[in-house]
Amino acid sequence: MNPEIWALADREEVSEVLEDLAAEESLHLRRLLSVSEALGLDEPAGGIIFVLDSSGENSNYLTLIKRFTRTFIQFDAIVFGPARKEEVVESERRAGVDLYISDPVDREDFFVRAINLIALRRLKCATGIVGRSEPLNEMLEMTMQVAPTDVSVLIEGESGSGKELAAKAIHMMSRRNSKPFEAVNVGALAEGVLESELFGHEKGAFTGAVSRRRGLFERADSGTLLLDEVGEMSLGMQVKLLRVLETGEFIRVGGVERLHADVRLISATNRELETAVEQGVFRKDLYYRLKVVQIRIPPLRARQEDIPFLVRHFLLRSSARHEKSRKKIDRKGMEMLIRYPWPGNVRELANMIDNLIVLSRNPVINAEEITKRLQERLGRESQAFPDLPIHVHKTREEVERELIMNSLLSLHNDVREILHMLRERPGQSSVPGRWGTWIEVEEAGENQHPDMNSIEKEAIRDALTMNGGNRRRTARQLGMSERTLYRRLREYGLV
Repeated sequence: MNPEIWALADREEVSEVLEDLAAEESLHLRRLLSVSEALGLDEPAGGIIFVLDSSGENSNYLTLIKRFTRTFIQFDAIVFGPARKEEVVESERRAGVDLYISDPVDREDFFVRAINLIALRRLKCATGIVGRSEPLNEMLEMTMQVAPTDVSVLIEGESGSGKELAAKAIHMMSRRNSKPFEAVNVGALAEGVLESELFGHEKGAFTGAVSRRRGLFERADSGTLLLDEVGEMSLGMQVKLLRVLETGEFIRVGGVERLHADVRLISATNRELETAVEQGVFRKDLYYRLKVVQIRIPPLRARQEDIPFLVRHFLLRSSARHEKSRKKIDRKGMEMLIRYPWPGNVRELANMIDNLIVLSRNPVINAEEITKRLQERLGRESQAFPDLPIHVHKTREEVERELIMNSLLSLHNDVREILHMLRERPGQSSVPGRWGTWIEVEEAGENQHPDMNSIEKEAIRDALTMNGGNRRRTARQLGMSERTLYRRLREYGLV
């Protein structure tokens, strides 16, 4: 499914790049005369890419985007306008601007960023993933990066956060997308049943085996196999799975013939497998076989800005499924849904909306109804929602490396500040350092101190590698804006 470009921009420079983008990506470009026209149109199945030109009549583009946010579900916003300070661009991104393109338009840069945004929109609409938050987009960008390869992927995330949707997204964007996608919940099956489910069985292999049955490895041949809740697999089954991954061969239960299947394996878990390895309940060699690439699904409480979009999506879906009239949720009710921590994640939210659609008699669901339903879930008469611990979705090794890099960059900034102070006070022999200490220095130029630029360069290089080349995640990890990171990359010859 392709998104449509809806443009409220008539400047010649902007019109030209939009026409070329639409032609290259085979998109329909719809030129709008007013915001009212846009709000009166039906949302296309493939979603919308809104384009606004802030140098024209749409200087209040943030207000316009808020109106779009209350009307549409699957959309993104691109704004063209004069150069802005980095902190302003970042603030506007949080307010709903997905891409801000500064004048004069850098055509190549615009095409790269816009095509990536379009690819994300296509993926979301094809898989039914809803949301525009940065944590969700970062996860999906990594998904798009790994999908064309054949490496094994380990998806980690809390129950109900959408791990199977992420696995299907990987399959859809892979070279195997025309082949079967099979999935099994490992934790729901006993060891003997799971072995038969994975590898199949011969007639008479056990009581009830009245005929030969092909297992998931056979059925998913040339395609993708998802092992959901793989952390619940017994040690005995782990050994058998590892053997298949190492040799590509398996034997049906009760059989003797060696079979071969070419399967891309995706595993999903709501457990911390690294901890399970340390506890001896999960094999270390299998863990590294499964975790060639690791993708973490953000919990719903980490992407609260997506909740209004998900609520409207589920309202429409539930109304159609249960043949009920469409309902809305008032402002205070929506605020309560946003504040609730959703321990069951997206699955719990969908269940909640189903409940409201079926049981509510009001066309507009208010905060009182939502309070009642949430109290039932919490099991107590209280409107206060408990604060849940925030899970840091990083391994200990990643956290340690991040701390080291941040310390190096902080040290770099300290040295630059000291040198700046020395240049202003050439006769001073000591300057204040961090934590109230004093650092004795000589009157000297920057070239007489250790090369902190090289330290920063290596820290940036390491961060880029750790984040798979993703500049947005790298900038966030290093505590700098994307524009500052781009400038450093050019300075250090890392582009």
